[in-house]
This record gives sequence, structure tokens and C-alpha cells, in this order.
Amino acid sequence: MKLFATIRDNIGVILIFIGVLAGYVLLTDVFHVLNPFLFYSITVIPPLFSEYFGMLVEGLKSSLSLLIWAYMLALIFGIGLGALVGSKKLIRKNVAPYINAFSAIPVTLLTPYAINLFPSFRIASIFIIFLGCFWIILGSTTNAVMTIDRRYLENAATLEIPPMQRLFRIVLPAASPAILTGCNIALKLAFTLLAVAEMFGVTSGMGYFIQYYSDFGRFDLVAVGFIFMAIVLLAILYVFDRIRGRIIHWTLNN
Repeated sequence: MKLFATIRDNIGVILIFIGVLAGYVLLTDVFHVLNPFLFYSITVIPPLFSEYFGMLVEGLKSSLSLLIWAYMLALIFGIGLGALVGSKKLIRKNVAPYINAFSAIPVTLLTPYAINLFPSFRIASIFIIFLGCFWIILGSTTNAVMTIDRRYLENAATLEIPPMQRLFRIVLPAASPAILTGCNIALKLAFTLLAVAEMFGVTSGMGYFIQYYSDFGRFDLVAVGFIFMAIVLLAILYVFDRIRGRIIHWTLNN
């Protein structure tokens, strides 16, 4: 019964997936519209998954070792500094122009600097992913703290709640929906930056797998890498949504 309930609740997602799959089959196997060198038959992909599954899992481990460190550092510094900048008008007035200027620089353009400044490609990769996530989380946290209802702070002042307690019990909970939205966007960007970071100086990873076989024209394996990365991203976002739902369970849509 639980299975049928799950299917019923996600029937729209399932129907869209079937439609996309059917459309791909029509364009490749039936009408041969798409270039067969780039777009392989759907029957080719499943056997390759089992053949290269071990390599994909090893790449996943390598990628997560970069992603987790970079994203966790971005969360800590982004939320911490964002709460400070958002709650202090004087700091925001002096720092905001620099934040706007530096965050406008595409992170991928800093790759050559990261490679030359840091002692290893691994640390350089973590830095690139961290920086891209950091600016998004910092901006969303700053704006979220700035726009919370002033009455919350006025009530906290009336009750003489200490600053640190006010931060963790009033400011951050009130701003958490917007902060978590920024964290969600940063997580998706992290996968893009991960693929970019793994294109230099590494010998394993999900992005490396795709780039390696792309260089050899093995677009069947490139498709396997794309699908595997998409599945991993969907799984991580699902876990993130579950955690977010618990944190902001009091909102309308939870």
C-alpha cells in the first residue's frame, strides 16, 4: 500500500520521466534524428553501468571528498558572516560594495590563480568549489537577516535576551527559509564547479570520468557519467530537502 501511495503522490514526475524517455527513443532508435555518434541507443547504456560501476563509485568517493569539505566550509563562513553583515548596518554599509564586486567575478576564472597559489590540486579544487558556494550563501543569509520582521528584534530587546541567544533563537530561525533556499542553489552550483575542478590535476572523480572519456570520443560512457552524476545529485538534494523540511517544519508548505 505504501508503494502505491508513493506512486500516486509522484504520478506527475513519473509521467514526465516516461514522456522524456519515450521522446529520446523516438529521436534515436525510431526516427534517427539525433547524431548516433553523440546520442546512443537507450539499450547501450544499462550494460555499461554494470561494467563501469566500480569506477563510477570510486569517482563518487573522490568527488564527495572535495564536495563535502568545500560545501561545509561555505556553510560555516557564509552563514556566519552573512548573519553578521545582515544584522549590523554599519558593517553592511562598508563591506557590501566589496562583496558585490568580488562575488561578480566568475569563480572559474580564478582557477589558474588557485592552481598556482595552493600547494596541491586538491586544495585548489576545494577552494574553487568553496568560493562559488560561499558567495551565494553569504548573499542569501545577508538578505534573509536584513528582511526579517523588526518586531522579532524589538520583542527580544524588551525581554532582554542576550545577543548570542537572540542570534540562534530568533534571527537565524526567522531567516532560515531564505537561507536554506540559498544553500540549495549553492549545492547545485557545487556540482557544476566540481566538474570544472576535476578537469585539472586529478585522476579520479565524476567530472574526471566524463572529461576523460569525452577526450577519447566515448560519448556512450560520457552519457553514463552524466546519468550517474544526475542520480547522485537527485539523491543529495532529496536528503537536503528532508533536512530542510525538518528545520522549517512550521512553514506553510511543510
